[in-house]
Amino acid sequence: MSMAARDTVLCMPELLELILARLPMRDLLVTAPLVSKAWQATTLTPVLQRALFFQPDPSPTEPVRNPLLAEMFPPFFTLEGQNPDRWPGTASALMSMPWAKASDAFRRKDASWRRMLVVQPTVRVLRITETSRGLRGIFERRAVLKLKDQFNLNMGLLYDLAVPLISRVPSVFCIHWHNGLACQGKDLTLAIIYAVDYRPRPQTFDERFHSDARKEVQVKFGAWVPV
Repeated sequence: MSMAARDTVLCMPELLELILARLPMRDLLVTAPLVSKAWQATTLTPVLQRALFFQPDPSPTEPVRNPLLAEMFPPFFTLEGQNPDRWPGTASALMSMPWAKASDAFRRKDASWRRMLVVQPTVRVLRITETSRGLRGIFERRAVLKLKDQFNLNMGLLYDLAVPLISRVPSVFCIHWHNGLACQGKDLTLAIIYAVDYRPRPQTFDERFHSDARKEVQVKFGAWVPV
């Protein structure tokens, strides 16, 4: 292809969109917008915003987890085992995630990871189970968050939910991806288990691990019931 023909192709928005859609996700997010204003504008089209998990995409027949988030937040995307002692979501695992050495970029209010959807098609129901183990036995309580059309399960919401729940007492969490993926892309479960400990405990996470855009999420749990 001659340079003139190449330039002609790249000047056609529809063809440029098709080309950019084939880029690896990280290149599409970080590199493509820096090439030119035209490329930056093209990355904002609905097709590419869906490819970047910024907008819901109802088309996948099978749920697709966000590969970039899975790389950067592995405790949230590691398939859980049957034994909670092997669950991935520990405080030490969170504090050793890949972005921990560049926490300033992670914490920015406009950090793109917060807006990214966790899975396509987007999750409509998030279930939360909290299990307490102590001398009086094992108890559990549950909550259900129904996400309406104007709200989707992005990584910011999931992170803001999980961190406070595991900051209070020694805890472990996992995301239940049904059959390895979110069940039909419509729901998933955040499960937390902790041991009752009445001793004073310092805050687990310092400011490096709290986004400047974090929001308190109100969760209405049901009553504790014995398991």
